[in-house]
Amino acid sequence: MSFDIAEKIRRHGFKRLLFAVSGGLDSICLAHYFIENREALGIEWLGIAHVHHGLRVGTADRDAAFVEAFAKSHGVPFFLKRLDGKALKAAEGSLEENARDARYKALVEIVDEIGDSRLRGNDKNNGDSGTEAGMTSANKNRMDPPSEDDKSSDPIPHSSIAIVTAHHANDQAETMFMRLKRGTTLAGLRGIQEFRALSRGVAGLASEAPLEGVAYAACGRSEGDASPTPHTPYLYRPFLNVTRTELLEYTRKNKLTWCEDESNADVKFARNKIRHEFLPNLECECPGAIKQLCRIAELADKAYEKVTRKCDILFATCLNKRMDSLPLVENDALQDGNAHSSYLKESEATDLTPHTTISLDKKKLNKVLRAHADADLSEMFRLWLSEKGFRFPIGFFYGPKEPAHVKIPVHAVYRRRSIVKIRHTVWICEFEDALSAAKFVSCEKK
Repeated sequence: MSFDIAEKIRRHGFKRLLFAVSGGLDSICLAHYFIENREALGIEWLGIAHVHHGLRVGTADRDAAFVEAFAKSHGVPFFLKRLDGKALKAAEGSLEENARDARYKALVEIVDEIGDSRLRGNDKNNGDSGTEAGMTSANKNRMDPPSEDDKSSDPIPHSSIAIVTAHHANDQAETMFMRLKRGTTLAGLRGIQEFRALSRGVAGLASEAPLEGVAYAACGRSEGDASPTPHTPYLYRPFLNVTRTELLEYTRKNKLTWCEDESNADVKFARNKIRHEFLPNLECECPGAIKQLCRIAELADKAYEKVTRKCDILFATCLNKRMDSLPLVENDALQDGNAHSSYLKESEATDLTPHTTISLDKKKLNKVLRAHADADLSEMFRLWLSEKGFRFPIGFFYGPKEPAHVKIPVHAVYRRRSIVKIRHTVWICEFEDALSAAKFVSCEKK
């Protein structure tokens, strides 16, 4: 099997990698491949992280112990994060999505903790490989120190560590199948992204599956800057073109063992049903279907980049000065004494200010939309906002009888995001919760 990732590693500039290892076939292959080819790939430091979700009795502890033993047998630092399984089950929404969101959040926390320990000079973890100080019983970290002669003990700026996951071609095909089945846009057709910068949302990291683009605003990027900032957590998936069949062959060749998560066989979960029933039938009827779905994702990704590049050319000219919170902005639009202005001043004392904000010049935006009236840029405008970190559903802004050049959104709310017009400025904001976003739009005050 040829992974063909050395060039991509060099292009992305990754030197320090933290592998998310569950103990399953794909993640064990991932970790083993990079460990064995560490020097050839130019990797300066690598570690293995395992997230214990607290959802399975017995086997979850087995998996954590297996991954820890694997890391130690290869002389790689091991990090463990324990989650509150009861809280995940009690939370609203899909258990799968809640677990995934919590997992990404935990991985970023591990990266931050690694960086903090290096900055404090605790590379050796005070000589105690079992240190769990400062952690609650429901959320413990285990950080095994590197050996004295291990180059990985060199200081590691946490901002440069990439989180690497073992998503492969079959995972990509499953995602594509799910999205095509329920309906999707060009952004959704991109499938799972090979490389992206994760946003740090107020409730943790944004979930991966439905995301459309990189959350620039939430990551702290400057306008027009396509590269992640030093504090942006990276996510890298090098195996997206590698099939499960190839991974099985790799394990046989290298005599690797792994753990099977019994929950992966439960077809009551939508993805498992696709994995074990729909896709095998599709591949049987149409040999090569999995590869074709992956190919569609690659083509859609290239098309999406061209579209968003065009969007940035069109809409970036409408941007006012970027700011992180409205009360800190000195802008004439906020000094007119209207309800929104007074609400913003009051919100500074009530913690209802948005944590992420951009503003647009209404006249400039209207001019752009009118100049492209025949094209109706409403969907491009939505995608552009998504790239800035503000996701809205399809058709949110303009109905079929209200084309983009006719109506500018002035009072709208979607979950934690809101849009309001204050004089000649259109504000797009994200709040701590949906209630705050709704209050901002309606200017409800006690």
